[in-house]
Amino acid sequence: MLLSTVGGHKVLGMKAMMISVALVLALGCGKKGTPPPQGQAKAASKPALPDSKNGQPKPTPTKKNSQPKPAPKVAVQKPGTVLWEFETGHQAGGPSIGNDGTVYVGSVDKKVYSLAGQTGAKKWEFETGGMVISSPVIGPDNTVYVGSYDKKVYALNGKTGAKKWDFETGKPVASSPAIGADGIIYIGGWDGKVYALDAASGVKKWEFEIQNGLFSSPVVGFNNTVYAASVEVDGKNGVFCALDGKTGGKKWEHKAKKNVTTYAPTIGPAIASDNVVYLGISLDTLGDEGKLIALDGKTGTMKWGFDLTCLPSPPVIGADKNIYFGTFREDGLIYSVDGKSGLKKWEYKLQEDAIYGAAQVIASPAIGDDGTIYIAVNTGFKGEVLALNGKSGAKKWALKIGAINGIVIGNDGTIYVGSLNKKVYAIKTDSKGPAKSPWPMRGQNAQHTGRAPKK
Repeated sequence: MLLSTVGGHKVLGMKAMMISVALVLALGCGKKGTPPPQGQAKAASKPALPDSKNGQPKPTPTKKNSQPKPAPKVAVQKPGTVLWEFETGHQAGGPSIGNDGTVYVGSVDKKVYSLAGQTGAKKWEFETGGMVISSPVIGPDNTVYVGSYDKKVYALNGKTGAKKWDFETGKPVASSPAIGADGIIYIGGWDGKVYALDAASGVKKWEFEIQNGLFSSPVVGFNNTVYAASVEVDGKNGVFCALDGKTGGKKWEHKAKKNVTTYAPTIGPAIASDNVVYLGISLDTLGDEGKLIALDGKTGTMKWGFDLTCLPSPPVIGADKNIYFGTFREDGLIYSVDGKSGLKKWEYKLQEDAIYGAAQVIASPAIGDDGTIYIAVNTGFKGEVLALNGKSGAKKWALKIGAINGIVIGNDGTIYVGSLNKKVYAIKTDSKGPAKSPWPMRGQNAQHTGRAPKK
């Protein structure tokens, strides 16, 4: 996500460096001709060999006493250590990780970057006609799908960066795509429409005019149902819709008092294995009143609502079936809520800044396989990655960097973040990968396909 201003509306929107590893080798050697240490078996004497030149016995060479080489000592990297950073030309968005470990990220400098996951070295860059605050989505063949403010959706070759196709919408594209099980690409634009595009060709399958500008990315649930939210624009209320992924026909819609949105432009709701959809909404245009709601994915019936004094960040779901999210604006809190009942499990209070005020959470957290919650906390243009114990909410560690737009966790537990300070960071953690849960990070997985896994 990135924070910028376009058309009068606020929209939320690394030079590679390797850490040196010290190696220490110790080799113990005796002196030539020195008798073996006491207690060490003495090697049997070998008979002298005849000298080929003069027929005289050839002396047997005296061997050095050799000791086993100790294993090299490698510096241990603590969790919260920056492994590498890469600098883009402007604010960096939320990264995604390809099937081969490559990191893809968009930037306000109008470019999409491909970076080596282990080193941060740039593989390629692709320039669009407008800033890119849409997080890339990676297909099964490693095709990169991304939206741009030049009103286009792009499909790029993940290995080379070459353009496969582009599709033009009516207005800028801030949201990220989702990929259906049948390979259809779903994406929303500021023209108030959800588009279904053929993944191979970019040809439009259908479009649905949802009502207002789509600031939230669509996601795909069970039975190929597509969920998408619009926001309040020019006095018109926002709406959350369930669409038939094959035809684009509306199944149901949910409206709040005024505004329905996940607010952050590149993030959508989370879907649990029991087909419950969790969505953060604001109830007024300023985000001074909000809720986290649980909807029946089949009917749209609200199961529960968790009241807040401000807008919540888009949620994620842990292996414990708890819902984790933070708040955007005044109260500066991170919550764990029971997914079934909507009752609070714990809360973590963020510290205020003397100049910028309350800390804010605008991006989805990411959950590690050990239950650690990694969450991006922003205070003005400053930010930190905060690691919390998922069971208790206790702080494990924190890393201060620039304000963060998105966070993703890889299969080896490394987390990658994009920042307002133009950098992409790779950060060491104790986790070995993402949590085995229905929705452990934004877009469900590191490729950000935005699709609920099979039951």
